[in-house]
Amino acid sequence: MQFQLLILALSLSFFSCSNKLLTIKNPLEFASLTMQRTACYGTCPQYTVSILNNGYVKYEGKNFVDKIGCHYSTISMETLSQIKDYISDINFFSLDSVFNAPMTDVPSVIIEVKLNSDTHKVIDRFNGPKALKDFQKFIDTIINSITTWSLCDVSIE
Repeated sequence: MQFQLLILALSLSFFSCSNKLLTIKNPLEFASLTMQRTACYGTCPQYTVSILNNGYVKYEGKNFVDKIGCHYSTISMETLSQIKDYISDINFFSLDSVFNAPMTDVPSVIIEVKLNSDTHKVIDRFNGPKALKDFQKFIDTIINSITTWSLCDVSIE
């Protein structure tokens, strides 16, 4: 009888452990984020910024920005974690791919995120939702808070 109770207890503990293993989620692996602000007929800032999963930031300034050309820097893992949380909070991968506007002189903001093996690109031509606009401002705030930039070198591109 004691042997049967021991077998029953071991069986229950084995199955309860296996159920716990089944409920563990694999964390989403952030690979990169690229945000591009495109030109307009006026003085709209035009640049592309890429953020990699190791905190490396590459900035390519084109027109109407302080930094023209290729520059690089880094952000902290804490800031990178905030970006990943923001992507999740706004359900970036469920956003429409294009938010269009019936105007010709409107700059676009193009954001592409690579997560695990998935890639999602959102083109915002003025009509994007507030959550997307706030995310764009959040990325701009991070980029503008970086105080130390270095010029790109051919060997790191």
